[in-house]
Amino acid sequence: MVSKNEDNRSNYVEKAIISFSKIMSDNQKSMMDNLNRANKGELFVLRILTLRNAEVLPSELSEALNSSTARISALLGALEKKGQIRREIDKSNRRNILVTITEAGRERAEAEMNEIEGRMAKVFTEMGEADTAEFIRLIKLFSDLSKDEDGCQRG
Repeated sequence: MVSKNEDNRSNYVEKAIISFSKIMSDNQKSMMDNLNRANKGELFVLRILTLRNAEVLPSELSEALNSSTARISALLGALEKKGQIRREIDKSNRRNILVTITEAGRERAEAEMNEIEGRMAKVFTEMGEADTAEFIRLIKLFSDLSKDEDGCQRG
């Protein structure tokens, strides 16, 4: 037999999942446009290369992006054609390819990140300080609980 407390919990959880799914669905087109605009991962690769500011192995990019090496290879090929990265054979270990970002790649990453941060700043300004702080707190809690196997069992 299900207790009233368990019934209320499952009811609010079900409503939350439906509401969350609707919000995500309503924003899916906009999110997809943003993903396409980022050229299906190119911006993430450029961002990592910018932050590391050093030569990187494709396998390191694959691990950092939790993506297949084939997907990383395709991204690197596209970025190389655009002149935003360089791939060179590692002189100390000829089996390795080293990836570096070019100035054009650095400029693109900076411009894209500035645009994203500008959008976020606009939204957070509209939300106000209190709602923004609460949003950040809740997103952190959601993220922490999603990572924590036992967290989803907390009541």
